Amino acid sequence: MPQRNSQTSYDSLYHYAFALSRQIPWLADADGKVVQIGPGWAELIGQPPEQLVGNGWVKLVHPDDLTRLVQSRRESLAAGTPYQCEYRIKTADGGYRWCRSSSAARRDETGAIVSWYGTTEDIHDRKEAELALQGHARVLEMVAAGQPIGEILAALCRLAEAQLPGAKCSILLHDPEAGRLRHGAAPSLPAAYNAAIDGLSIGPAVGSCGTAIHTRNSVIVTDIASDPLWTNWCNLALSHGLRACWSKPIFSRSGEVLGSFGFYYGEPRTPTCDEMERMDAVLHLAALALERQRSDAALRESEEHHRHSVELNPQISWTADPQGNLLDVSSRWHDRTGMKVEDALGSGWSRVMHPEDIAFIRDRWSHSVATGEALDVDYRLRMSDGSYRWFRGRAAARHGRDGIIRWYGTLEDIHDRKLTEETLRWAAHNDDLTGLANRRLFRERLQKALHEASGSETSGSPYATGLLVMDLDHLKQINDRFGHDAGDDLLKEFAQRLRSVVRSVDTIARLGGDEFAVILPAIAGECDVVAMADAILSRMHEPLKRDGKLLDCRTSIGGAISVGFGMSPEELQKQADLALYRSKTSGRGSFKMFVPTMREESQRTASALEVAARAIASDWIVPFYQPKVVLATGALGGFEALLRWHHPRGGIQSPEKIAPAFDDTELGTAIGERMRSCILKDMRGWLDAGLPFGRIAVNASGAEFRRDNYAERVLDDLRRMDVPARCLEVEVTESVFLGSGAEFVERALRTLSAEGVTIALDDFGTGYASLSHLKRFPVDAIKIDRTFVSGLESDAGDAAIVRALLSLGRNLGIEVVAEGVENAFQATFLQRMSCDLVQGYHFGRPMQAEDVTPFVTSWAGM
Repeated sequence: MPQRNSQTSYDSLYHYAFALSRQIPWLADADGKVVQIGPGWAELIGQPPEQLVGNGWVKLVHPDDLTRLVQSRRESLAAGTPYQCEYRIKTADGGYRWCRSSSAARRDETGAIVSWYGTTEDIHDRKEAELALQGHARVLEMVAAGQPIGEILAALCRLAEAQLPGAKCSILLHDPEAGRLRHGAAPSLPAAYNAAIDGLSIGPAVGSCGTAIHTRNSVIVTDIASDPLWTNWCNLALSHGLRACWSKPIFSRSGEVLGSFGFYYGEPRTPTCDEMERMDAVLHLAALALERQRSDAALRESEEHHRHSVELNPQISWTADPQGNLLDVSSRWHDRTGMKVEDALGSGWSRVMHPEDIAFIRDRWSHSVATGEALDVDYRLRMSDGSYRWFRGRAAARHGRDGIIRWYGTLEDIHDRKLTEETLRWAAHNDDLTGLANRRLFRERLQKALHEASGSETSGSPYATGLLVMDLDHLKQINDRFGHDAGDDLLKEFAQRLRSVVRSVDTIARLGGDEFAVILPAIAGECDVVAMADAILSRMHEPLKRDGKLLDCRTSIGGAISVGFGMSPEELQKQADLALYRSKTSGRGSFKMFVPTMREESQRTASALEVAARAIASDWIVPFYQPKVVLATGALGGFEALLRWHHPRGGIQSPEKIAPAFDDTELGTAIGERMRSCILKDMRGWLDAGLPFGRIAVNASGAEFRRDNYAERVLDDLRRMDVPARCLEVEVTESVFLGSGAEFVERALRTLSAEGVTIALDDFGTGYASLSHLKRFPVDAIKIDRTFVSGLESDAGDAAIVRALLSLGRNLGIEVVAEGVENAFQATFLQRMSCDLVQGYHFGRPMQAEDVTPFVTSWAGM
């Protein structure tokens, strides 16, 4: 066996080190001109080595890199110090490849530089991967910084075009309400083409992107000129030089289609497997950007997304004997770890290995030594400053006639890449604002808890899984009033308080927006769920103090517990959601535990919504009109339009059967528009006939105010039907001032009032009645609820309330209408108390539109 420090040993060491790292050696004179270069250059760039001698290699350097490379060499030549530089060099096929050159000077006895020794290494694949990661990081940083979505999508297109040479990329957004494509970004496509496809309807044969969104699958069109999907848009695409289009739908984590990512080419072609993988690599970034923008476009993140970079440090070469004992190692070992080379020999190197990695690495190394198999492992080494960094260790055996002669290996610094992978794994399962588990990790943990609970049924010690879901009660109001920074602080404080309450085995998750959940594994029963909910409510009772302001931290909670074998995560979460809904509807800041009747109520609500949708689609909604009488004169003061719907088999139905629809934004608005259309059509007919019908009152539900354009829609309808605003009265209950969309109610009522529409408060004196509403809102009339009128004969309290309301109306100059007047005593009492108007069966039942004309013409007064 040769001596460790012999010339033969060194020659062998560096021969195999160069072979393993694929470095190309070269020699230059004292002025830096290449004298000799290894044959690997011809393999790397396809140029004869003799063409590179002298300064011939400079002509092949990429123009963008030349100045930097020349400057580095000049500084090195002037100082006589080693240098390293990464640059691109032109290959025989006209393309460029990334490489890295390193050089150091050789000096004579006087210290003068005699020559330069150097190596050049092909780093093209690593550099491309690094640039791709940097591109991904830039996009993630744009998302984290809250930059405009158009700029983010444009950056995504450019990133995709860099990954897919020759492609021109487009991102189209899915407008589900209109069923259309909307332009997102396409920086390399002609503006005229982008404008032409903006707003196209989505369907089964709408080019590549429209079809991909419709079918929820990738659509690869290799030749636009002949593909039937492009029949209607072929000429448009060809006129702009577009001959192929590959499109992939962009999905949210919940499975919703957010848009499409299109890749256009100027010639017919089919994607390769590598291109398909590169398309998928940018697709998830598009989903992230769109989902973040769609779910909460105004949300500002206080933390940046993690930046990804991979720095490939010079490799540390080493050699070991057949038994795996280290024989020699590069001097870079000492530079990085601080351990002397002689101390690392044998198994001394293991002393700088992380204690947690020693057993694993020794086992793998022993296996390679015993079998001769190559080694490729990751582990941590202690650096000279005491910190630990991740390295990738690779080794290959040199075999002789009698077995292994030597082991040759390298150490590669992969610390940044390892940290990036760990960060990405964390980001995939955690909410970036609060650090809690996200929806994906929540589902995994809930599935695991339920599975373990099912297994406990057969172990003799059964236990259950509990689930709490909760909403922050006033997050939207805090965002609107104090800004999203305050809302973010509240979310983080809420998460921190949850951490202080739950057990270490519990999982807290932020499911999105202001929705949180707590998984309670291995609990004894429902009492544990209740106890945890009570503890959370108590902890959230104290408001958050921020900049001298108090932010309400209260929450509404719904709870459920697994029962029996095989309960699915979806079923348990649905039960908890039903309980949460009951908690919020029964008064916020409370807890409700799921009971089976909640499911029944939910099913009834779903059935009512289904019936309401059918009633709208089938045009079953009709108004019935109940007269209102002026008590002082007996004259007809107008009518209230009451909702009815005509079932084809059941006949006229009351609104109670579809009452849940009035709180649904889509259905409630649609019902209101249908009623208004019928009423205004009837009013136009009566006006044309000269019928003195007075004012028609129409009820407005809270759902109709949630889009902040209710007043404009009503006024547009009045103008379209040419009905004077003074003929219409809008009735609202005080609940609309407190529910969802309440912030839009005041503006809507003031807009209507300014145009001459009168405003009435319905059911005044019940529920949420507040005298401040009469002062704040433009109220022209208040309606005394029928429950007070019905007790006038028998209940002194009801009579006192009616007197008080009538007196209040007179003093404020507000008209008072009494509902539910059904007999002469009630009418006489109200007349004696100077009530302005009355309505009820005593004066007339609700009637269809065709009965209004004869009723008005025959009205003879009281």
